Amino acid sequence: MTATWDGLGLRWTVGAGTEVTVEETGTGASHPPVLVLAGGLCVVTLVPPEDQTAWTGCAVFLRRLRDHAEDLAALLEARAERHDRAQE
Repeated sequence: MTATWDGLGLRWTVGAGTEVTVEETGTGASHPPVLVLAGGLCVVTLVPPEDQTAWTGCAVFLRRLRDHAEDLAALLEARAERHDRAQE
């Protein structure tokens, strides 16, 4: 995974060695689990809001992220298949 500044914000390019994990940060509500994307020298950590009343909204966002990641994966696989067929 590499990170670059593209003028609009940071852009993380996912590589073959990029890993996604959920990690515990401690016990209790004041130390919620986090989502970690790690690869190369870059680490992106998605942290829930400190206010537990906002955790439901965070869960909604994470499910949207999952769904859109699934959509992106399907598009990439379809394009890779078309590219492979064109090379034959």
